Amino acid sequence: MGRRTTIIDVAKECGLSQATVARVLNGQKDIQVKEKTRERVLKAAQKVGYRRNALAANFRRQQTNTIAISIADITNPFFPELIKGIQDKMRDCGYSVIQLNNEWNPDIEQEHFQYMVQTCVDGAIISPSHPMTNFDTLETVPFILLTNSDLFSNYDTVGNDSKAGMRIALEHLYGLGHRRIALLVGGSMSSGSSWRRDLFCEFYREKGMSLPANMQVACDFSVSSTASFVQARKSMENFLSQNPLPTAVFASNDILGLATLQVANEKGIQVPEQLSIVGMDGIFSGEVSSPPLTTVKKNRAEIGRMAAQTLIDKIKKPQGWQTKRLVLPCKLLERGSMGPA
Repeated sequence: MGRRTTIIDVAKECGLSQATVARVLNGQKDIQVKEKTRERVLKAAQKVGYRRNALAANFRRQQTNTIAISIADITNPFFPELIKGIQDKMRDCGYSVIQLNNEWNPDIEQEHFQYMVQTCVDGAIISPSHPMTNFDTLETVPFILLTNSDLFSNYDTVGNDSKAGMRIALEHLYGLGHRRIALLVGGSMSSGSSWRRDLFCEFYREKGMSLPANMQVACDFSVSSTASFVQARKSMENFLSQNPLPTAVFASNDILGLATLQVANEKGIQVPEQLSIVGMDGIFSGEVSSPPLTTVKKNRAEIGRMAAQTLIDKIKKPQGWQTKRLVLPCKLLERGSMGPA
């Protein structure tokens, strides 16, 4: 393998000082270089086969133009569109993206935080794996959290207004005459999901309805989407065998909603004539289910773009930075799985 061509070789070829050659090849703008000199350097660099070592230059400047994304579940179809939104924005601004998956494991998550520091990433966008996630390791790394949870109110967060979205779905079901609405939760952070149950109980109270004891179903939390789907199927196989049936089920995400829909189809329960089903997130699988799944859609691509822009702003202007809490609205997508009671 031949020796790597350096700035010294370029300087010898064009007969200029190494300092002048470095200013041209590194794009330094603190001292102006005449256009003829610049052309002379670039022609010499091309002749000797010089290739700029961007990584070394970035480390010298203590800047890598790299952003880390940390998520808890790479199998969750919620994330691809969101990550694409981040990547598109970061690419436009000259940043590369490293994606890290911790599988809901706080220990792996901490290892990833250490990796971010060791590799000198310029910033990070993190979907926390645990309500007690410790961010002390990232003291020198600007970061944004992908969450709407009040548990992280001390940090910069970007998320959807899931509470308002769930309220919209319940109100619409009530308007369609549903009075026996069930709640199915699971899949996400266990301590971060209690608000769904609180909102559900509050909704029943506001409508003057008594909440039957068996109208709330919980699956495993902090598990992969595949495991979550399997758990939801088992839970709903038991739940949908009871009598009388609920007239509607609100599932806290589309994975749970699709599991409910699959079990209902297998049991011969007509959807939506006998049972309406509403999910949350707006993943593609819900569009092609039978019938298509009604869902509370979250604008995942916009969340990604907004998180990316917020992080870029934080990196470029750290002085005087004020904590941001950005919340995007949700909307109800009515499809074939919801109808009158």
